[in-house]
Parts: sequence; structure tokens; C-alpha cells
Amino acid sequence: MTRLQPITDRPAGDEPGGVEPGPDTRAPAPSRTTVRPAHVAIAILFAGALWVATTPVNDLDSYWHVPIGREILQRHGFTGLGQQWLGVPRGDWRTSQWLSEVLMYLSVDRFGWVALPVLRLLTGGALFAVLVLTLVWRRQLIASFVVLLVVVVGLEVLLQDRPQTVSLVFVALLGAACERLWAVGRRPPLLLVAGLSLLWAQLHGLWVLGPAAFGLVAVGALLDRSRARPGQARDALLCAAASLAGVVNPEGPLSFLLPFTFRNSAGNRINEWAPTAFTMSLTVCWGLLLCLVVWGWVHARTRIAATELLWVFAWTVFGVLAVRNVGPSTLFIAPVALRALERAGEIRLGRLTKAVSPRESRILAGILVAVTAATAILLTVALRGMDPLENAPALRIARFLDSVDRPLRIWDGYNASGVLVAFGGGERGHLKLVVDGRADLWGGHYIERLITTQSVAGDWRQDFASFHADAMVMPPDTPLVTYLREVDDWQVAQADGSYVLLVPPGSPLLQGR
Repeated sequence: MTRLQPITDRPAGDEPGGVEPGPDTRAPAPSRTTVRPAHVAIAILFAGALWVATTPVNDLDSYWHVPIGREILQRHGFTGLGQQWLGVPRGDWRTSQWLSEVLMYLSVDRFGWVALPVLRLLTGGALFAVLVLTLVWRRQLIASFVVLLVVVVGLEVLLQDRPQTVSLVFVALLGAACERLWAVGRRPPLLLVAGLSLLWAQLHGLWVLGPAAFGLVAVGALLDRSRARPGQARDALLCAAASLAGVVNPEGPLSFLLPFTFRNSAGNRINEWAPTAFTMSLTVCWGLLLCLVVWGWVHARTRIAATELLWVFAWTVFGVLAVRNVGPSTLFIAPVALRALERAGEIRLGRLTKAVSPRESRILAGILVAVTAATAILLTVALRGMDPLENAPALRIARFLDSVDRPLRIWDGYNASGVLVAFGGGERGHLKLVVDGRADLWGGHYIERLITTQSVAGDWRQDFASFHADAMVMPPDTPLVTYLREVDDWQVAQADGSYVLLVPPGSPLLQGR
């Protein structure tokens, strides 16, 4: 770490009236109409990310989010949702993302299931637009590209058909707003903070990160004491108070307990809640981003603000706690990584910033337009030829069960439950399931009990018999499936990819094959 020195008061690149980081003689600020090679490279990066994200429906929970959205509109309420497909008694359940689910239902109802991949791409486009405004506009372009390369490649796996994806857009805005609050003294308008928090709270439960993030900036001001920018603590506390507008949602103040509820419900059985390990692109890129921050700090010629140190430490710990936290942590740390690179490499990066002539700028602008147009055309063609349900698990089994003329009790696999709800008649109560994808409804104890039963361990026979299943929809290599086939003479009525429909001897479902 460098020796302590007063924080520089040189304008940052995104400060009002500031220029692109670096001495004016080495890195002159480009005009607003200048297009540089880095702009084209960033556009190609975004285009590639959207192309990779153009896939059939890629989140299993989306299949029950859509029926929940329909039920909200039909009942004009947020409580007691999804009871009709439950084969075991459970308590009341409220959704923490009602507006996302309503929008998902309305889109699917109007355009079919291909609407979910379209919404995913639109959300990804919105995220990239925010990243351009916060990490590209009036910033050192080489540093911006390096940071964006790591961020976009890492976040690619999080572009999914789920309400949490829209939270990435809000987290990107929040992270940039907080970083600018302590770095350049720019406070976002309080009405805007309150309005966005209120909207975010209806779309997804991660809105609670808003008060926490602004609170961290206020604590950082106390640690920086006299070296903090004037008014940092006051402005951060005002923003934190404004962001509490999000408490106006169906969960109310209980929203702040939702992360703990989900964590306790998921236990170690749901991958996204597992402790973070550097075994996937998301976590590896997050680790690289942290390395960029540390490199920038080591090579900085100015004192690193205590707020910045606290910010990176807090969100790193947050990211380590669970895999699902890594995406928000990446977006929170990205603005710090960019400014660290700008501080540490301003002279070198300035020398690498090649002047662009008006003719070259026009050529690059043409390439930029061509990349944008080609991306739009390719995505449109891909969406038109896509089967959005190509990857839906046990879809053929679900449609067969939907055609049966009597209600059925189904011992189902956790990952197949959404498809059984949406396509097997679960939504209208035709199927009664032993579990669905709402971990917060079931709790960790119940999910662990199901896993024990399906593993043929403990008091599994009594637990299985008490459900009175008419059929089972499970992967064929599940120990319980193997036992029922080999010992109790259950038979496979239908095989569907990685799932089988297993029924007891003499079941009427065997006649419908």
C-alpha cells in the first residue's frame, strides 16, 4: 500500500466539468462526437454477450413465476398464492417480486413463452446501457474496456429468465451512484433515489441493498474523518433514508429478513446459496476484478480513501458468503476498479490513447452502427426460429399428465416442479405436488427431509407412503426410483430426457401410454 498522502483534488473524469483521467498534454479529452477503437471493442463485447444469452428459457423457476403472475391479477392480492398445486399443507406465502411476475405473465400471455428470452435480452441491454453511462462515458476508455471485459464475461451466466436479473440493472446504478458520492462529491437526486427504490422493491427483494450501500458510504465518511469530502456522511444518510421508500411493498419491513429466510431455506442443497468457490466464469472474473483493484491500490500515487477500502472489503465478504451474491458484488466493485486503474495508470494509459482523426472517427462510427444493426438482425432471426421450451424438463410428461381425466398426486423432483405447474395442470389444481421451487415456502428442514426420502435413508418409507402418490416424476438414477422399480414393481410409464414418469403396478396411467 502507498504511504499516506492527502487525497488528490484533481477532477475525476466523470466529475462535472472534468476531463478524461490523465494529464491534458497526454490524454486530451475527446469530443463528444469522437468514436475511438475502444468504443467499437466495447460494442462487440456487448453484442457477443447478448448473442450468447440468446437461448431458450433458461431458468426453471420461471415456469412457476408466470402462473403466480396470473394468480395475482385474478385475485388482486399477494397472499395465499400457489396453494392449488400443493399436495401437502403449507402456510401462507407472499411473493417479494410481484411486479416482475405480473410482467412475465402478461408477456407470455400476449407473445408466448418466447417473450421470456426477449425480456432477458432487453434486461441485458438495459444493464449494458447503464454500464456505458457509468463506466464508459467520459472515462479512460482503455481502463473501461479492461473492467468491462471482466464484468461482462462474468455476468453472462446471470442473464436468466428470473426477477433477479432486473436487480442487476439497479445494482449497477446503485454502485456507480455510491462510488461517485465519495469520489467526486456528486449526490444523486433524492426523489430519483426514492422512486427507483420503490420501483425496485416491487420487482425484486434485492432492493434492501440500497440502504445498506448508502449506509456503508456514511460509515466510510466517519472512518475518513477530516479527509472525507464535505457532506459525504450527510448526503449518504439522506440517500439511505430516501431508499427506504422501497419498504412500501407487499413484504413491508420484513423485506430486510428475506435474505436470511432464503439462506436458511436453501441450506446446502441449492447451488446458488452455496459458499463461493472459484470454479466458474462468474467467480473467476470476480476474482480478477478484485486483483485489478488491488493492483490499482498498490500502484496509486495518492492515498486510498477509507470509504473505498471499506466498500471493497464489505462487498467482497458479501460475495464470499454465497454464489448468488457474486453478481451484485461484481457490479458494486466495478466502479472502484475503474477509478483505481485510472489513478494508477493515468500516464501509461494516456500514452496509449491514440488520437483519432475525423476521417478515422467516421469509419469507426460506421463500424459501430454496423455492429449494432447486425446484432439486432441476428438476435431477431435467432428468436424467431427458437423453440423457447426446448430445455424445459419433463415437458412431455407434464403434457401427458395434463391430459389425464382425474386429479393426480405427484411425487416430483424439485427442478421439474415448475414445468408440472405450468404445463401439467398444476396451475388449475389438477396435479398436487410434494414440492415446488419456492424454497422460502418449504424451509430447509422440509427440503432436507425430501432429499433423505429420495435417497432411501432414515424413515423414508413412512414419509413416502404418507403422501399417497399416484405417480412419481424424478430422474431415473434417484435411489428411490431404483428401489421402487426393483423391489415394489413400479413401472416407467414414460421417459422424457432426464426424467421418468414412474407409476405403481396396475396404475391407470399405464393404459394411456
